[in-house]
Amino acid sequence: MFQIIACIFIIIQIIRFLRLFEACTPPKLYHSGTNFASKVLKRCPSLTQVYEPPGIWGKCGHIQTFFYGKIGRFNTPLPLGERFYKTLPSKETITYDIFQPLNEHKTRGDYTILVCPGIANSSEKSYVRTFVKYATESGFRVCVLNHIGSLANVKLTSPKIFTYGDTRYFASMIETVEKMYSDSTFLIVGYSMGGNIAMKYLGENSERQKKILCGVSLCQGYDAVRSTEPMKIGYRRVIYNRMITTNIKKIIRPHWDDLFSSGDSNQQSANYDADRIRSAKFLHDIEDGLLRRIDGHESVYAYMDKAGCCHVIDKVNIPVLLVNTEDDPVVVNDVHDIPKNYSESHPEAIFATYKFGGHLGYYTGSWYKPDDVTLVEKMIIEYIDSIIDIRQKKVHAD
Repeated sequence: MFQIIACIFIIIQIIRFLRLFEACTPPKLYHSGTNFASKVLKRCPSLTQVYEPPGIWGKCGHIQTFFYGKIGRFNTPLPLGERFYKTLPSKETITYDIFQPLNEHKTRGDYTILVCPGIANSSEKSYVRTFVKYATESGFRVCVLNHIGSLANVKLTSPKIFTYGDTRYFASMIETVEKMYSDSTFLIVGYSMGGNIAMKYLGENSERQKKILCGVSLCQGYDAVRSTEPMKIGYRRVIYNRMITTNIKKIIRPHWDDLFSSGDSNQQSANYDADRIRSAKFLHDIEDGLLRRIDGHESVYAYMDKAGCCHVIDKVNIPVLLVNTEDDPVVVNDVHDIPKNYSESHPEAIFATYKFGGHLGYYTGSWYKPDDVTLVEKMIIEYIDSIIDIRQKKVHAD
């Protein structure tokens, strides 16, 4: 009898974990109710139709996030691009990859998507490669920033790696690419941490918005202090905090000597706590031992508080699509008030929250064979094309 009860209990818990009987729904949408938002939504079925994830496991945010973190995308393509190097006055060398369009855009215009990937990521990540292929086949040029330190085969020329909210490297890439393709129309896409950097880049200086047609932010946390608090307790600390910490340590390892070498010529490294990084088990160890010290912040709180785009997002006045999920185990719902309030007070902003999708998962297809292209890739291109179409019709009307 006990065994039967135990089996029933386990089955119920598995069903609850997989959320098997929960209904699929369209995303919840928040905007100011303007005619502009209505025009965008009419052109973007991904934002209005029911999202149906793969069966059995697709409604579980943890599994979607696991697949994103470990696999990325299925049958990942290998798009061919050209890598560029740029050494800044502060001695850091940034790299970015440019992928030319494989087809002509349907409007016959020249468009360049500027991509800021997620934490510690580069153009070599499978989700980025999948988007690059999908976008270039749709007629877009794509330029992807490789976060400093994310490429093991690119030597650091300064004892610095990426930080959560530093926009200098993204800005430097954009400055160069805008000169390379001066007749192009530019659009911005940011994933997770990259979404925060992208929105912060736009909000820091209104002049930057003049050359950007629109922006898309996916699964970012907006406020680095609030969004990371849940990562310090419970299963998120044990699983996700440790997982991200391990990934960052893997990235640091090939650059160890460049980051932590001692000597008079490397005073920056003297401020770092190499022992704490070496033994780091949680993000706070890396944030306190290295990241906050890169730009001289007195505390982790000071560093985190400055990193979030929440302080400048209200200054972004171009069309923006902000996307999050309700079951994201990395960026929890607690921070959704920021994009919600922003979108409801800005006439050209839309905030969409999906019931399922995890952290940058958004898989579609069958449970045993998910589609190669996810909802994310389709959504981004739909949205960008809708803005292009609306702007062109406005120009013709004027």
